[in-house]
Amino acid sequence: MHPILFQFGPVTLYSYGLMVALGFMVGLSLALRRAREVNLPPAQIQAFTLLALLAGLIGARATYVALHWDFFRGDLLEILRLDHGGLVYYGGFGLSFLVVLWTIRKNRFPVWKTVDLLIPPLVIAHALGRIGWFLNGCCYGKPSDVPWAVVFPQESIARHPTQLYESAFLLLLFFYLKSLERKDASTVLPGTVTFTYGFLYGAWRFFIEFLRGDNPVILWGLTAFQGMSLVLMALSGGFLLRMLLRRARPLVHRCEAPKGPKQSC
Repeated sequence: MHPILFQFGPVTLYSYGLMVALGFMVGLSLALRRAREVNLPPAQIQAFTLLALLAGLIGARATYVALHWDFFRGDLLEILRLDHGGLVYYGGFGLSFLVVLWTIRKNRFPVWKTVDLLIPPLVIAHALGRIGWFLNGCCYGKPSDVPWAVVFPQESIARHPTQLYESAFLLLLFFYLKSLERKDASTVLPGTVTFTYGFLYGAWRFFIEFLRGDNPVILWGLTAFQGMSLVLMALSGGFLLRMLLRRARPLVHRCEAPKGPKQSC
């Protein structure tokens, strides 16, 4: 692991921070390119992306502090020490999603078309961020004897590199969501990319938590993040089902129309 890439006097470059910054830059570049393809103003998309980053950091840190309040209440200044690590993805995603959704509506942009544009860049940024978590030695897995198990700093046992598992999954998910973007608008309704992401990532996170070694079980053998994953899957699956029924309704109406001698449904 390489949590610190180099130090020069008072300047320290952390691998975690570098990968998060790299992920943001790559994601922003992809978002701006997609904005030009779908005729949305790049300047406004850039503003939405910056807002998503800020809200995400606040939400991720606030959730982490809430989950570890016994530690932070003795030293409130430690809450500001992001360089010490401590971010919760679901907290960041939740606050970022709500803030950006409200801002998109306020600016009278097409809501789901805009959110769909932002999701694939988020996924690739998350994939790069997980590599940063691996280099930092956090978010580790349970002890394992698989050939690719990793011994993390200050430990003597090998563990699942769950950070790399998730990074690989997110990369595959990114390409799948991009393939949905390229489909005809008549077959992929606005919001499809967003809720497909929510359902698939929720399912993945539910599974990978069984291999994580840093999150305690809280109820029925599940972690808090598995509970959040189930909620995300239920909400996303509900919206996907609603869109599927909405897309099928015009076909039903066409089938109910008077049929000519050669018409079929």
